[in-house]
Amino acid sequence: MGLDAEVLAIGAFRRDLVEFLEYPADFYRNTRDGATVIVTVFQAVTSDLSYELASYFGIDPWDFNRHVLDPEKVDVDRLRGSEFSDRVEIFLALKASGFTFYYLPNG
Repeated sequence: MGLDAEVLAIGAFRRDLVEFLEYPADFYRNTRDGATVIVTVFQAVTSDLSYELASYFGIDPWDFNRHVLDPEKVDVDRLRGSEFSDRVEIFLALKASGFTFYYLPNG
């Protein structure tokens, strides 16, 4: 069975986070501070990348007990040198803002 996966972040909207969110800034024009927003932080489109992504967070993709991720355990250095490097700053900004992260396997 093939696998693709995402790391989602869920947290409270703040205007200073707009550049790190899912949609263009104009879409958030009427969003109130504190509203819950969901962001796809990382997206892995192959099985190999899905397993690799999980490894940066120190989890097994199929261990459902660990799909709420501990952002303190991510290997940021490895992540920066990976296929996902262009999204690391988004991850770090949302982490600093108290977002909760989830690993979502689709297989």
